[in-house]
Amino acid sequence: MAVGMLALAQSVPWPPGERLTYNLTWQGIGVGRLYLSADPVEGGWRFRLKLEPTGLAKAAGYGLESESQVGLDFFTDRFWQNLTEPLKGTTRLVYERQENSGSWAKVMHPDGRQTGWNSPSDQILDQLALIYYLRLRPETRQIYAVDYPKPVQGRLEVLPPNNGLVGYRFAREDVLIEVWYRQDARRTPVRFVFGRDFGRLEASLVENSNGR
Repeated sequence: MAVGMLALAQSVPWPPGERLTYNLTWQGIGVGRLYLSADPVEGGWRFRLKLEPTGLAKAAGYGLESESQVGLDFFTDRFWQNLTEPLKGTTRLVYERQENSGSWAKVMHPDGRQTGWNSPSDQILDQLALIYYLRLRPETRQIYAVDYPKPVQGRLEVLPPNNGLVGYRFAREDVLIEVWYRQDARRTPVRFVFGRDFGRLEASLVENSNGR
């Protein structure tokens, strides 16, 4: 690992090459395993999330995959997400930060329509980046987040400790993001919830396998 990337890896609570595995439910029904990973790259980090569907979810063609790349400030540089829903198809969201000129997002809908938005802000977090940002900066209370019809902003609610975990919730309009962490040096995300018009996705940690 290059010296710069090694220094970057040592400045965060998670190890380079961290691999986390979760059981995922959608609307309370088990849909498979979810894999979350973090790897240092030149100038920042790359986070990946991928669903391995099982049972009825696999038969129905349910799918979820996303990738986020953040800069040295840990705000999102680039992000994409593919969500495939039964009887609906795949919705793809692409976001990119422009140097000194804000940011933009484009949404490709299952029926072929395209929508999008522009923002003057270049300090926006996608859902994956937010999970790691709070591990590094748990004092954060105000966030600006990537979303489908438009970016959303607001204050994080700090939830009462539960079974040794500390939680944060962001709820605005039809957007829900909730993350629970261990109160240790690594602040491992044990459970997270994403909710909006496609329903409620809940992930619970079942395995921690750190890479390199």
